[in-house]
Amino acid sequence: MVFLAASLAACGGGKEAGPDPVPASGGAAFVSLSRVPLRAEPQAKGAIVTLLPRGSQVRLEAVEGAFARVVAKGGREGWLEAGTFETLPEQEARERRTKAVAGFPTVDGRIVSPCPVYLAPDYGAARWGELEDGDPVEVVLAEHDFLGVRLLGIDLAFVPAHAVRYLEPPRPTPATPQPAPVQLPDSPVPGGGEIAAAGAGGAGSGEAEAESAEPYAALPFGAEPPVLKTRVEPQYPSVARKAGIGGEVVLQIVVERDGTIGSVFAVEEAPLGLTTAATDAVRRWIYSPARLDGRPIAVVKTVRVRFTPAAP
Repeated sequence: MVFLAASLAACGGGKEAGPDPVPASGGAAFVSLSRVPLRAEPQAKGAIVTLLPRGSQVRLEAVEGAFARVVAKGGREGWLEAGTFETLPEQEARERRTKAVAGFPTVDGRIVSPCPVYLAPDYGAARWGELEDGDPVEVVLAEHDFLGVRLLGIDLAFVPAHAVRYLEPPRPTPATPQPAPVQLPDSPVPGGGEIAAAGAGGAGSGEAEAESAEPYAALPFGAEPPVLKTRVEPQYPSVARKAGIGGEVVLQIVVERDGTIGSVFAVEEAPLGLTTAATDAVRRWIYSPARLDGRPIAVVKTVRVRFTPAAP
């Protein structure tokens, strides 16, 4: 995880200022997905005017909810859904970020749950595509709740950190030391046992000190996952219950080395206090911590809390 911290430092450490808001008219934008429908109306099932390939330039005319009215090549007008295009300021910011990490080393990883691929570390950013369970990635840096990755066809994109598991790098086999000849004395060496014990203890403490308290963004290769011991059920908010509202709250949590819950981040929220109720309950969960080589480690984990209203 050291390289991730170094990557952040090299990029400025914090979240860089985002590009200017989408202009109401006249701004250039570029299609970010492989083929995007240009629709006649600002709705997901609107009639398709044409299909625009990735990289197609359009001119933004207006924004209405989750759609933007654009003019494509040849004067064709229509609507593009948010997340399917990248504005010119966003593209320039991405190019600067890509250039900044060009020389960074990478760590091999694998996708452990299907996820979108974004062009910036933001759930509202333009999408580049999707990755499936088992797809390989090269992790370049960590930025907030995202990992910057290199993929075939793009030098830097972003995926949710909880969707990636690091792969263990190959470890060279150490050479077996050849012991020097030892002449045994006729009688035991005074204090010999104490010296040996002190040496063994020193090695153990060094390993303990080397263990980082920083949580792993994904369960490392060969590690034992955390196991839930105590689950506290959330209190169903009365407003949501009376309204017959349910839903699923997806939380990204840190299971600390002592099994308690550290930070909690809502990846997917639900209305009428359901997110708060889920968060309050999960903060009181207790786990048997994850372990790596027998030692407890802190790890990021995704949990889901579902609220189902009672049948009328």
